[in-house]
Amino acid sequence: MRLHPALLLIPAGIAFGFLSEPAAADDPGPSMASGELQVLPFGLMEQVRRTEGTVPMKVQIYNPGEEGVSLEALRVLETSGRTVAEVDLHGERLLGDGGRVADLYLKQELIDPELSHRHSQRIFVPLDQRPVLQPDNEARLFLDIVEGVQELKQSGAPQLRNVHFELDLQPLFAGAREGDEAVIDLVVDYRRADGTRAQAVLTHGIELLPDYLEPPAAWYAANGGGRAAGAWYAGDLHVHNCRDEAVGGCPSCAAESVNITGAFTTAALKPQFQALGMDFFSTTTHSYCIQSTAEFDRVKNEADTLDDPSFVLICGTEVTGEETGPQWGSDSADALCYLGFGAPVHHMGAHAITSRKWGGDDGFLDFCDDPKRSQWNNVPAIKSEGGFAVANHPNGMWGFNSVVGFRGFNQGYTFGTEIWNGNTLTANPPHIWWWEQRMLEGKFTYPMSGSDTHDAAMDFGALHVWVDGVYGEAPLVAGIKAGRSYLSNGPFLDIEMRDQHGRSAPGGARYQVSASKVPPGHPVEVEVYYNVAQSSTIRVYRGQVGAAAELLLQEFTGVSGGGSVVVPTTVEPTASAWYRAEVEYSNAQAGAWAMPIYFLLK
Repeated sequence: MRLHPALLLIPAGIAFGFLSEPAAADDPGPSMASGELQVLPFGLMEQVRRTEGTVPMKVQIYNPGEEGVSLEALRVLETSGRTVAEVDLHGERLLGDGGRVADLYLKQELIDPELSHRHSQRIFVPLDQRPVLQPDNEARLFLDIVEGVQELKQSGAPQLRNVHFELDLQPLFAGAREGDEAVIDLVVDYRRADGTRAQAVLTHGIELLPDYLEPPAAWYAANGGGRAAGAWYAGDLHVHNCRDEAVGGCPSCAAESVNITGAFTTAALKPQFQALGMDFFSTTTHSYCIQSTAEFDRVKNEADTLDDPSFVLICGTEVTGEETGPQWGSDSADALCYLGFGAPVHHMGAHAITSRKWGGDDGFLDFCDDPKRSQWNNVPAIKSEGGFAVANHPNGMWGFNSVVGFRGFNQGYTFGTEIWNGNTLTANPPHIWWWEQRMLEGKFTYPMSGSDTHDAAMDFGALHVWVDGVYGEAPLVAGIKAGRSYLSNGPFLDIEMRDQHGRSAPGGARYQVSASKVPPGHPVEVEVYYNVAQSSTIRVYRGQVGAAAELLLQEFTGVSGGGSVVVPTTVEPTASAWYRAEVEYSNAQAGAWAMPIYFLLK
């Protein structure tokens, strides 16, 4: 990707005027400013649900000083002082950079986290204090970061060292209860340039989360009365690994220009997700980081060989697609593509695929460049292999702006829309709004979720899928494609619709009916099955193609425990419609979305 002439007007390293004020207000702190060795938390899990077994983690050691140091060991200590993990670093030399990487990390925290992937483990600027930048300014700042990362890559990053270790969770959480935090000290022993011994210490807490809540007794009674027929399985449809790293990747990907924190292999991510109580994830490496059929085959082989009876790896990729036709809105990624002479793009999750999908080039700043294809090519190719496509973070930095040409599953194209992206506590309002607008236009998709992690596994609104019979990849994918799922980071939520003739439809069902066979005001009832850990609000909606917005049918406040509520409503012969429910804890710390029930009129 060549640089646009407009960039030549901006001197390298200049912060465009808006950097100076936040940088002064958010001082890096005396340790970073003093140039002493730093232990950065990149690669540390922050929460777990399962405490048996060991989990791979890592930290990044960084030398912001002017002189080199010699690394002796990394020791992981519990609060009693007992060593729970140790890595001998054999006097390895770590050069200093005078704070250049610290400057890169500061700038990464100023741009949108969908560009930088810095939703958590922030050092300088809390997420809720990040200044909102105009797209052009944000794109220029991003390019400033990218140029700094390119210099870092060319130098071999001698000031950074990612240190991996295995953490045994069981003794760490002995006697712990839900909500407790296990605290560890990560200590790096080193020698300064003058030979004096020193230590760099990072204190880190890992929270023990409660288990995902089971369906209430009312749900089991309505679904056969027992558990032998199947079970719910949780997972993540948006996971990046060490192939999506600009520096220190497996291999590195120059186009993934800002990622320098050091990611994990797919094999290392598996036990992390298991520790979070999940049962599957999809390996969604960026399409521009997979540049050959042989490399894709290695990705697929990894996914296939890591499957076991209790955990499934779905082979996927995040496809960079070409925006085509009339555009709605714009975003910083569009501005970024323009500055580099690339074309605007969107990202789609391609899941359960068997062959490489084109989308961008892996060269420096080439994530918007050819070869890439539009949704008209990508979605049929994904479906032809038995897979399914999801529009990722559609109203974000890599937004799906070619909405005029967007098509949903009812038109033979996109299966889902990612309404819950990142480690947010509830679904993202901008993405929800985008999904609702497309639904009102008659472009039906399932609401989906994905953590989009470029680091360790993290808690978020996982996709919970009902699988009939024996667990495995084929029945899991079948369950997802059938819509038998819900999104949640804790609560249980599912719906069922019934009419007066004894006919019923589960959450996620799609019914295609003739409008002539639906009498006006046909009475139905929606039953919402829930299980929540604290006082919550349940909302039940009906949406109809052509309406101005979804209609809130009923809201239940102060709901607690497990049970069900029933909402009477109607099915009308005037337009295709959907019925859905969501729940949110009163403290906004967790929530869930049931899959809609769709009525498609012919």
